[in-house]
Amino acid sequence: MIRISLLSIAFTALAVIPPSPRSGTSVTVNGWFSDKGCAAAKLTSDEVTPNGTTCVKKCLDEGATPVFVDPKARAIYEVRDHASVKEDVGYYLELTGVVDEKAKTISVQSVKRLGDVIQMCARPPKK
Repeated sequence: MIRISLLSIAFTALAVIPPSPRSGTSVTVNGWFSDKGCAAAKLTSDEVTPNGTTCVKKCLDEGATPVFVDPKARAIYEVRDHASVKEDVGYYLELTGVVDEKAKTISVQSVKRLGDVIQMCARPPKK
């Protein structure tokens, strides 16, 4: 009886904990596109929020590395195999792709727009 109780507790705990993307497997995650510099600045704050669309597009035009931000996992992945990153900036997305955890990259297979993101500036507010 105790074994059954322990097994049910273990399975319940596993069902509640979200899986982290495994390298080499296709995963579906929600988040948004950004540029590497702005996204990294946002990950250091308590709340992970999107950067301003205009700022991100400008940085991408200037050659910044495009990334996908997964706010649930508090992770950023360099984007591979997605030529239209700039057109999808400013949207909350459902992205399916193959993650390489070691290299922190995601090879995009499909992108679905879920809605507009609430944009925030990367700079801290003036006091």
